[in-house]
This record gives sequence, C-alpha cells and structure tokens, in this order.
Amino acid sequence: MGTVALGWAAVVVYFTVTIAIAARGARRTRSLASYAVGGRDLPAVVVGLSLAAQLTSVATFVVNPGLVYAFGVTVLFGYGVSAALGITLGLAFFSRRFRSQGARVQALTVPQWIGARYESMPLRAAFAVLSLALVTFATLIVVGLSLVFARLLGLPPEAVAAGLLVIVVGNVMVGGATGHAWTNAVQAMIMLVVAVLMIGAGWPLLGQEPGIGARLASIEPNLVRAVNPASPYFRNVFEVFVCNLLVGLAIVCQPHIMSKALYLRDDRQVRWYLGTAIAAGLVFTAVLTTGIWARLTLAEPVTIDRAIPTWIGTSFPPGLQVLISIGLLCAGLSTLEGILLALSATFSADFYPLMARARSERTAWRVGRTGLAIVAIVTLGLVVWQLEHPTGGTVAIFAQYGVYLLFSASFLPLACGMFVPRAGRTLVTWSVGTTVAVYAAVAILEITPLHNNPAFLATAGILAGWLVVGIGLVARPRPDTP
Repeated sequence: MGTVALGWAAVVVYFTVTIAIAARGARRTRSLASYAVGGRDLPAVVVGLSLAAQLTSVATFVVNPGLVYAFGVTVLFGYGVSAALGITLGLAFFSRRFRSQGARVQALTVPQWIGARYESMPLRAAFAVLSLALVTFATLIVVGLSLVFARLLGLPPEAVAAGLLVIVVGNVMVGGATGHAWTNAVQAMIMLVVAVLMIGAGWPLLGQEPGIGARLASIEPNLVRAVNPASPYFRNVFEVFVCNLLVGLAIVCQPHIMSKALYLRDDRQVRWYLGTAIAAGLVFTAVLTTGIWARLTLAEPVTIDRAIPTWIGTSFPPGLQVLISIGLLCAGLSTLEGILLALSATFSADFYPLMARARSERTAWRVGRTGLAIVAIVTLGLVVWQLEHPTGGTVAIFAQYGVYLLFSASFLPLACGMFVPRAGRTLVTWSVGTTVAVYAAVAILEITPLHNNPAFLATAGILAGWLVVGIGLVARPRPDTP
C-alpha cells in the first residue's frame, strides 16, 4: 500500500474515533455550563493531558522547528528555554487561584471571569472582542496541517483546510468540553509517541564527525550563536531571553488555556493536573531539535513553514510518515478544538448577554454555534491568504500579532485579580488600555527596530500596563472599588 493510500486509511480511522468520542461527550452535555467546562468530574490527569495538547499545537511540531531550521540554536534558547520556563511559572502561579475564584463566580469563560472579578460589563465586553484574535492562531494551525496533509493525501492545501474545518467545527458543536477533553487526552498520548520518534530521528546525526555544531557553523556561523543578529526576531539578548520569558509567563492567559483549570472539581486536583501537563510539555518542547535535524539533512533550501513537512517526507518510510502525520494532526486539532470551543463559549456566555435582555440558555447555545460557524468561514479565508502570502515569511508571525495582543491584555487583569487585590476596576481598565495602546503604537508607528517582533510588542505593552498599575497603587494606596 502506497503512502497516499495509507494516509487516507489513517485519516479515516482517526476521524472515526474522534467523532465517536464527540458523540459520547454529547450525551453528557446537557447545559451551557457542561458544554463550556464539562461537568467538573473529569480526572485531573485527563485534564492535564488536555492542557498539554492545548499548549502544543502544530506550531510546536512544524512551524517553530522551521524557525530553528532557518535561524539556528537561538530559537532553542528563546522558545525551548525562556518561553518554556515562563509557561511553567505561569501555570504554577495562576491555575489554582483562577480555578478557585472561577468556581465561586461560576465563570465559564475568561471574559466572564474578568467581568465578575471587577464587576465591569465593559471589561467583559472588551475581552470578549479581544478573544476573537484567537482566529489568527486557528489560521496558523490549519495552514500547518494543510501543508502536511496536502503532501500526504495528494490534495490541494485549500481543500485539506476546508475539510479539516468542517469536521472539527462539527465535533466541537456536538461534543462540547467533555468530548474535547477526552479527545485531547487521546491526542496527547499519540503526540508523545510521535515526538519521541521525531526527536530520535536525529540520533544518528549525533555520532557523525565533525560534530553538529561544526556542521551548522559551516552552513552559516550565526546558526550556532545564542543570538542571531541576521534573524528578524532573535537579534539580541533582550529579544531571545527577556521577551520570550515574559511572553511564556503571559501566554497561559489565553482563554482556551486558562479555562482548563475550570474543568477541575477542587484544588486538590491541581497538582496532578499541572504535573501531567508540565511533564508532557517538556517532551513536546524537545521537538524543536528537529529543526536542527532538518537543516543538516535537507540538501535544498526550503521555506520556514515547509521545512519540517519536507524533512518528514524525505527522512521516514511511508508507514512512519503516516504515523507522524497523524501525530501532527493530533497536535494541530487538539489546540484548534480548544480555540473553537473557547470562542463558542464566548459567543454564548459573553456576546449573547450583551445583545439580549431576555435570555434563554437554548438561544445562548444556538448563538455560540452560529458564531462558531462564522469563525470557521473567516478562518478559511485567512488560511487561503496566508498560504499565498505568509506574513513575515511564516504564518507564525501572522498568528503572533493577534494572539500576543490578546494575552498581553489578559495577563494584567488576571494577575491583579488573583494577586493584587488593591488594583481596582478603574486602575485595571486604564492599565489594559495602556497595554493595548502601546502594543498597537509600537507596531503601527514602527517605534524601534524591534517593532516587527510580536514578542517585543507584547513585552512593551505588558511593561507599560504594569507601570500604570504601579503608579496607580503608589498614588492611591486603597482600591478604587470594593
């Protein structure tokens, strides 16, 4: 059986299993709350695997290793060390308090949590709108998967993108949080197997002479430097280490990530949840090394987004190509499903209350599903555009512009709500506005040569927002709201 036939067979089996899990989840989805966060009766390990899968998208397996291929070990330091450390610290700091406070106010979404914490409908509405920036990350995932499976299935990338969105949106509409969490757990286990295979493929390269460092340096000396001044995003110590550490700390504030803590029944489950997620995440982070394997293996230069798909196609036999492709499908769809579920819940729990005075749960559910369909159509349009005209040379930069703005703005109200109780509604509103304004101003007005790097934009916005908080607390030591 050829690679294409094997690929089709594996894809059919994969989607048959995931559709069955979604149908099982549908039987346990009887309310908007159970649709958005499940029945809070899922095992902590399952939720932890779901979180690990959420944090590990096709960007981790395809796009980010492509950046390593292009710019060298500086990306390993930036994403594999600094950002990974920030993510670990962010999860440890935020998960327990977000879960406990979210349970008290019965929050189903991050915008709802922020609105309840600060007793502010305008803040809730603002973050509901900002959550729509997740569409940019959904675009990245679908582009990455389309490039991998177009090669495997012998189809145009645009056709693969349309098919993926139809199936995934259908699963999310039917299965809700319960089906999504169990699907993610299965996906995470497949991803762990595939991650080990991809990392292990470089083992023969380690024993060759000259060493890996010498061979990379012979291709381009900057590939072995801790910072790569010739790259557009890893030019100095501040970009590589400081920006990525702060971005990692804030990145957990995305709605589809932070909301996982709301799936847990009580604080006792948080330890198992975090331990599972962090252990799996370390394995997934190591997949970045495949960018080095690709650089040493591929004879002809390729673009950033196509480096890993090309390396997989030339380095593995047909059977393993199919298995790895299914692992990449798991990586992409696990995050895509989480994004779509978070957006659907936001339409139901946040946008609908703003639009209607008389409310019904059935109508809210319908609004969420309608919004989800609209998101899918917009995403497909953006995918087609990015396949032809990738922003900054890779769809990763397009996604970062949107997602980094979202979590930069979310980081401050979540952190203040949990750890700085004296920061009240007015102060937090001003600081969020400052964060968004600085992020946008640096990008649009091209302030400093680093303006093209979304990680720098996020860092500038976050630091400016916290500066406002600090000044406000010094000038007014008591909170401005009860």
